[in-house]
Amino acid sequence: MIAADLYLNKIDFLQYLPRTDCEECGEASCAAFVKQMKNGTRRPENCPSLNGNQIRAFYLAMTADQFLPQVPALELPRPAPTGLTEINQANERSLLIVSGNSEFTQEVLTSIMAYTLSPFWLLFVDCRGDTVDMAMIYQSLKVDKIVALLEKSPLNQGKAKREMVLPGFASSLQEPLARQTGWKVRVGPICIAELPLFLGDDWEVPSDLNLG
Repeated sequence: MIAADLYLNKIDFLQYLPRTDCEECGEASCAAFVKQMKNGTRRPENCPSLNGNQIRAFYLAMTADQFLPQVPALELPRPAPTGLTEINQANERSLLIVSGNSEFTQEVLTSIMAYTLSPFWLLFVDCRGDTVDMAMIYQSLKVDKIVALLEKSPLNQGKAKREMVLPGFASSLQEPLARQTGWKVRVGPICIAELPLFLGDDWEVPSDLNLG
């Protein structure tokens, strides 16, 4: 099987470090520390500025190729069900993560969601089963489809947090979506394995995570 690109090489580890170049890790700069982490001579816990949850998030992103499912390239779209689903008993104050209804995308997203204790809402939007990168090329992931699902959901009522995270590839939808919904719309990372780092304290990694 020819595997599709999950964009693991797009993870920008440097932005999640303090970037003070304090040298307490033994390297001359934070950029040098990232390089040494990637080749295995440094570990996330060697940075004194990272707390336990951040360290575990780094490990998740760095080892994602070991647990994320392989997605076949050059496959026809495989539509999966659309709509709202909850993770870890989400409530009205939980963050909403938006994605498409590709069977492959949903499989990858739920794989990374297995590594959080935090509650989230997931909104799977009809994009004809295209993966998010292809959905933006074919324009099958649209603002009006997201808005329509939100209007039917319980998150459009009461004291909902009204904050969502879009996939990195869908950044062009941010402004029109915020304008039409009144929600705070954040653009997440391109690589799904970067979500734990991107969300920071909003993503609690289990403390008993096996770091290998």
